[in-house]
Amino acid sequence: MPKSNIISVTNSFTDCLIDLAKKNKKIIVLDADLSDDVNLNKFKKYYSNRFIQNGIAEQDMVSMAGGMALTGLLPVVNSFASFLTSRANEQIYNNATENTKIIYICLYAGSIPAGAGKSHQSLRDISVLSSIPNMSIFHPYNHMETKQILKHCLSKNVKNNCAIRLSIGPVPQEAPLIDKKYKFLDGQGFSVAEGDDAILFTYGQTMLTEAYKASLFLKKNKIKIEVVNTPCINNFNKNWLKKKITNKNSIFFLDDHNINGGLGDLMIGFLAENNLLKDKKITKFGFRDFPACGTTAEVLSFHKLDYKNISNQIISKIKND
Repeated sequence: MPKSNIISVTNSFTDCLIDLAKKNKKIIVLDADLSDDVNLNKFKKYYSNRFIQNGIAEQDMVSMAGGMALTGLLPVVNSFASFLTSRANEQIYNNATENTKIIYICLYAGSIPAGAGKSHQSLRDISVLSSIPNMSIFHPYNHMETKQILKHCLSKNVKNNCAIRLSIGPVPQEAPLIDKKYKFLDGQGFSVAEGDDAILFTYGQTMLTEAYKASLFLKKNKIKIEVVNTPCINNFNKNWLKKKITNKNSIFFLDDHNINGGLGDLMIGFLAENNLLKDKKITKFGFRDFPACGTTAEVLSFHKLDYKNISNQIISKIKND
């Protein structure tokens, strides 16, 4: 099966945005003094009159985007996830009530990189955004998925607001490669490891890599677990999900977010609402405390979210069940 090369999601995002802006003159970019982190200066070189540098003023920037959206423009708003979703939460909500469309780029989403500290590690953005009725949340895994999700969000067929969580930093060397023919489907995902003993849902380059490594470790211990990349955080295709969990008694969730209010809670709620949880055993993995600072390995190990700790917890759960 042909595989994809690994490219930065931030660079692929900006390159795709530039291409889409050529076709759609309504796209306009607003930035909160963080253009270097996603190479938006490249967009500015092509479209200087469609790039607005707002500085460190997220509330003003989001309010400005709301006004632009009311005139028929399509604002793409960029800042770190921890700043954008918390500081401007009131403005994001107010914009949503207008039934306009804005794309929120939640950069530096999740726990990694952790060197900048707790103020920059975004572990509650999913919970504060998922309560907004017309907001779709995505977390692409790699450069291919980033481009496809951005195209999806900016397409005319999508009427609601979108929040795209983007990872910063190099893709882990152990990250699983995916088929170059992969096509993003709203509400669905894809498996990077197959198994009949259990299933694990996760997202993003950090956690999907740890989950994939866990599947290899578990395989050596005679446990075969399916690992599913789930880029759609708060929107699920019922038929796809039902097919995925059929014949799986144990369901695991791994969140790059606080254990409360993330993908795990949102999907569990969806499964319960659709009567798909009968006789299923549920386990959530995620951050239970304020995130530690340090290297990727140090942070994940401290919170017992590295592949070895995850594997041992899965072994214990399956054996006890």
